[in-house]
Amino acid sequence: MISPKIFITVFLLIVIFYLSCSSGQSASSLPTSEYAIATFLTGQADDATYLTAARVLTYQLIHAPDTKINTTSISFLVLCSPTVPLSHKLQLQKDGASVVEVEDVPVNWWIRSGVTRWREQFTKLRIFEMTEYSRVLFVDADTMLLEPLDAIFTEPEVVDLAHPLLDRKKAIKKDEAQLPAEWLFAARSDNAFTGERAHPVPPLQTNSFSAGFWICAPDKQIFAHLRSIMGHWRRFDPHTMEQSLLNYVFRRDGAMPWRELGWKWSATWPSERDRDMGVKSLHEKFWKTGPEELQKTWTARKDEMEALLGTLG
Repeated sequence: MISPKIFITVFLLIVIFYLSCSSGQSASSLPTSEYAIATFLTGQADDATYLTAARVLTYQLIHAPDTKINTTSISFLVLCSPTVPLSHKLQLQKDGASVVEVEDVPVNWWIRSGVTRWREQFTKLRIFEMTEYSRVLFVDADTMLLEPLDAIFTEPEVVDLAHPLLDRKKAIKKDEAQLPAEWLFAARSDNAFTGERAHPVPPLQTNSFSAGFWICAPDKQIFAHLRSIMGHWRRFDPHTMEQSLLNYVFRRDGAMPWRELGWKWSATWPSERDRDMGVKSLHEKFWKTGPEELQKTWTARKDEMEALLGTLG
């Protein structure tokens, strides 16, 4: 007869194995849909701040009547780096998100930043490998939605692919991996360069975009191109990590110049004027900064989320 101690040990091992297997999907078993909205979570934070932000975004995209996804053609993914605790992944699954475990993107020796979580930020580039989707919209977890984002996938800047501009020969470097046959990358100008919180509304266009809100047509050749550039010392400024890399690859005077999304889709350094003028998503860490009215709105969203989905244990 099996002793109670052995039985309990075996039972606990089975439970741990089951939880490990069900903690998230791999990138090879993604939800089926034409489009996806994705965010990214690392496990390097000292507290649950970014988990809470990801939960609020999940609530907004999956549950909130005024901002949720309204079509089955769009999936919502939370990409998780290997350091995300199992409990966090299980919580997000319980909240309704499709949790996708992705491997870190190797970072070359010269790429450094003063930001604590810098190394894992390049992991979000795995989105370019997700060719199961024709388009993926990346949205940072610290984003507050004011309207649904569904219609972005039918915007003129998003519908059609483009060929690289091969006549820009000076922009095409022989030591970088081959350019794709077709590509798409669209984003929003960064208000950090036009007055920050005091930026005009409608905002001005800038040479650089924010990497907190962008849309692409996944292509493994683009991913290979990105990786090859990371191997060349100081080819891009590593201070702002993957944002610098993306701005280099899709620079305005390059072979794949980024497209400008309509200004009402997203705003960095948001103000009440952005909200009042109809901007659909505001990118800010509202739990600690930003205009007081917008902070109150985000807190109300958080309270709604916890009332529906529960608080963290």
